[in-house]
Amino acid sequence: MASNNQPPQKQDTQPGKEHVMNPIPQFTSPDYTPSNKLRGMVALVTGGDSGIGRAVCHCFAQEGATVAFTYVKPQEDKDAKETLEMLREAKTPDAKDPMAISADLGFDENCKRVVDEVVNAYDRIDILVNNAAEQYECGSVEDIDESRL
Repeated sequence: MASNNQPPQKQDTQPGKEHVMNPIPQFTSPDYTPSNKLRGMVALVTGGDSGIGRAVCHCFAQEGATVAFTYVKPQEDKDAKETLEMLREAKTPDAKDPMAISADLGFDENCKRVVDEVVNAYDRIDILVNNAAEQYECGSVEDIDESRL
């Protein structure tokens, strides 16, 4: 098991911003060798601008997928821009250019709009990763009410 030698980090607002972390999180392994498992597929990753979402987007691009992701504007603009550049560099020659879509997915109409934008751009969605979220500490699962879902 790998040890975590990273210093504790805290941000007082959500969504968190990956670009303010020091050191910057490692989103991929330099030893990773793609095997083209997602070649020709279209992936939509919600919350793909940072953290787990960024890592998933990057791996999907390395594996040959065309990748679209969502982020929250303006809070995540810098992380989204950096992720989009990483995806452009990682994409395979036969994949289409990646797309970043600003959307607050707490509203049904925005979810529908995102799906429509991706389908209009790429003709379909083969993979959906529903990763967008905010995390709040809670003493017990029983303390979670409907407003936090």
